[in-house]
Amino acid sequence: MEAQPDKTATATIELLEHRLRRIEYILSGDEEASNVLQQAAAQGKECNINARISKLEDALSNLSSKSRVIQDLLRLYARYPDLFQPIAAKDVPTSLTAPEILAVISSCATLYPTTASRLTSLQDLPIPAAEHSASLIALQPRLGRVELQQESQARDLAALQSRTAAVIQRWFELGVLGGGECWTEWEDRVETVEKKIRQEEVVRAREADAV
Repeated sequence: MEAQPDKTATATIELLEHRLRRIEYILSGDEEASNVLQQAAAQGKECNINARISKLEDALSNLSSKSRVIQDLLRLYARYPDLFQPIAAKDVPTSLTAPEILAVISSCATLYPTTASRLTSLQDLPIPAAEHSASLIALQPRLGRVELQQESQARDLAALQSRTAAVIQRWFELGVLGGGECWTEWEDRVETVEKKIRQEEVVRAREADAV
């Protein structure tokens, strides 16, 4: 027969395991993960208290590594642990005196009826007729077809842009670069012909002087 401390420890561990399964399911919404934790807890009941505590610590570590929410909460707790401490109603978390608090409340007194009036006006807003909602719902297939058409046009436009870029690149390579190379070749040939002509003129001039 188990002693009273052992019963208390076992009950506490079972409560922690149950809360851990609840947290896992709330954060991930994964029923399979919850079932795995439940099976692990059922298997852990056959172990001693230290082994079950070790399993709980492993499960908590695994949960905190997978959940960004828990990671943010742990970082927040590490920086501001006072936020997680319960505050009694009589302990007002402020350094102001009672008259100063009353003055702050009195200065904002006009905001309370204004806010209440705005909230009441929200209730008075008319609900759109069902025909309008039905007409909007009826437009959904047309909107879907228009969206598909826009996507098709976007693909065609992208293809045209790609083809235009290829044509411009081809024109630049053939028209601009090729034309530049052609002009360079012509200039070289003209320069060669001019040299030969000047040489021939010099030779003829020497022959004329010799005669």
